[in-house]
Formats: sequence, structure tokens, C-alpha cells
Amino acid sequence: MDSASGNVIAAALIALAVGLAFIAGCALYYGRQINSRKISMQWGPDGEPTWFAPRLIGLWSSFGVTAILSAFLLVLALHKPHKVTALIVATVSVIGANMWVQLYHLKRVIRWQAETPAI
Repeated sequence: MDSASGNVIAAALIALAVGLAFIAGCALYYGRQINSRKISMQWGPDGEPTWFAPRLIGLWSSFGVTAILSAFLLVLALHKPHKVTALIVATVSVIGANMWVQLYHLKRVIRWQAETPAI
């Protein structure tokens, strides 16, 4: 692997660290505002939750998905240096999408919780 590829992978690792810190920060910050033992994970067209997960899974699943997918893509980048740019773009896209999903999801849970009696 040449130094340019190494620099790109280092930048992706920094993006991963920042993304995971953001997702963890959201889980900690917004998790304090969620007082139910189960968290709604998906909503139907009527705006009502379609299924719930235990609080721990609801708060931290995005962190786990981001870490696992990013690690997989970064390992691929190390083993397929000719595809490093595409794999790093995919990694950064996964990180960015999961940051947005975590923020949106937890804010949505809090809003739904305020409108609905505790479960």
C-alpha cells in the first residue's frame, strides 16, 4: 500500500472515530430524555410504531451497525488497495448516514414519547 492510500485510510479512521463519538454522544444525551423501557424502532404510515426494542438495543444499535460495517469496509480497503477510494467513500457514506439516522431516530422517539402514554 502506498502512502496516498495510507493517508486516505487514516482519514477514514478519523471519520469513523468522529462518527462513532457523535453516535455515542447522541445515545447518551437523548437517552436521558427517553424514560420508557422499550424504544420504538420503526413507524408505520399512520405515524404509530410498528415494533419496539429494549432500551439498550434501541439506543446503541446504530453505534454497533456503524462500527461493524465500517470495520468490514476498512478491512476490504486494506486487502483491495486498487479499490481503496471506492471503499473509503462507502465507509464515509455509511458513517454519515448512520449519524443522521441516530439523530433523527432518537429525536423521533422523544417526540412520540411526549405524545403517547408510557409503555
